[in-house]
Amino acid sequence: MLVENHTPGGYVMKAVSPVIATLILIAIAVIAGVFVLRQFLAVAGQVGGQQSLKIMDAVFYRKLTPDGKNMTITLQITIKNEADRQITIDTIAVPDANFKAEKLNVVLNSGDTWTTTYTIINNESYNLAWEKGQQHAVVVYYYVAGNPNLQSTSVKATVM
Repeated sequence: MLVENHTPGGYVMKAVSPVIATLILIAIAVIAGVFVLRQFLAVAGQVGGQQSLKIMDAVFYRKLTPDGKNMTITLQITIKNEADRQITIDTIAVPDANFKAEKLNVVLNSGDTWTTTYTIINNESYNLAWEKGQQHAVVVYYYVAGNPNLQSTSVKATVM
């Protein structure tokens, strides 16, 4: 801070009080801390926001031909959007049956539930792996609005 000096020749430098300097530094630190906290919360909200769907129920139903040599397996699945954003279901897969229902483009808004049925094995030879009580994975692939990455969730479903 320049203060006019009434001596011949000009100006003299005068220091800021240490108390005022400390208060200025504390204010700058608080403002910077608030800014960092806001940025952190904004990023955490985008990354950690609820962005999932839940498979509420998944069951395989087995039907044998009258002679017991062939079987048909159907999957009944109920899916709920528990995300805080819209979800688009892309694919439902049952790896053990080499089954994929792709490019479904089923849109679920937050809180919506969707139930569907697929025949995953149709009139094929009987297989012990599909005996009643056995469990097989069901994988659902989906997109969350605002996130271009394909996500997935899975559950073990029981053959009835």
